Amino acid sequence: MKPVRLHLDAHAHVYPFHDVPRLLLAALDHMPRVAPTDLRVLCLAERFDCSFFQALAQDEIRLPGDRWRIAAWDPAGGVKIRHLPDHRDLWILAGRQIVSAERIEICSLFSDEPIEDGQPARDVIRAILANGGLPALDWAPGKWLFGRGRLVRELVREFPPAQLVLVDTSLRPLGWPAPRLYRAARRQGRAVLAGSDPLPFAGEEDIAGSYHCTLTLPGLEDPARLVAPLKAALAAGSLPIAFGGHRGCPRTVLRRLRRNAQEKKQP
Repeated sequence: MKPVRLHLDAHAHVYPFHDVPRLLLAALDHMPRVAPTDLRVLCLAERFDCSFFQALAQDEIRLPGDRWRIAAWDPAGGVKIRHLPDHRDLWILAGRQIVSAERIEICSLFSDEPIEDGQPARDVIRAILANGGLPALDWAPGKWLFGRGRLVRELVREFPPAQLVLVDTSLRPLGWPAPRLYRAARRQGRAVLAGSDPLPFAGEEDIAGSYHCTLTLPGLEDPARLVAPLKAALAAGSLPIAFGGHRGCPRTVLRRLRRNAQEKKQP
């Protein structure tokens, strides 16, 4: 079996008010296909009030039938959809985002089991592991500084690479240096991923897939089963992972954050 190159947006949101076909096309267009066998993957980070993965898996979301079709279903938590006009495939993997009591974002990659917000970070990570997910700490503006920054570093020390990965996001502006924790994490064999992190307002669909990472998996025994081999590869921490796509300039990121703050104030 030949190795498979995979382009992964490790922090994707699909909100109820998003234009789903537009978001899916943006993800396909942003992530490259260097070879016909390359895979494009969105890993969801769904909030407590979102259930896109379940709706898609249960056929409750009606994509235009002349343009989209479900091509494979991985019972471990993945749906592969096909854009019929050009036969491009996109994997969508289950995932949840939880806000801890300390106000840091923790994602449960590959698991759609809901976990209540507001619990201590260590309890959230243990709950994700108990549900069969892979915990991920997601970079967000201000949330890795001061006391919360100390907590993030403590969590990285306490949980081994197989039980906790890191995710950089498009909200880290160009010119903002990467946290030193990334370098230390890579040295200890911990996966450091990248994700687009679309914000909850209309128009952010175009961000999907724009910031991603690329890695190569061993050949898949079953092309309809992606979740288990991807999770195993990330937990092993032995694969080189390269960032791809782009992050926004400071002005662009600030504009997105301001718009998000304005939307939150709306009744």
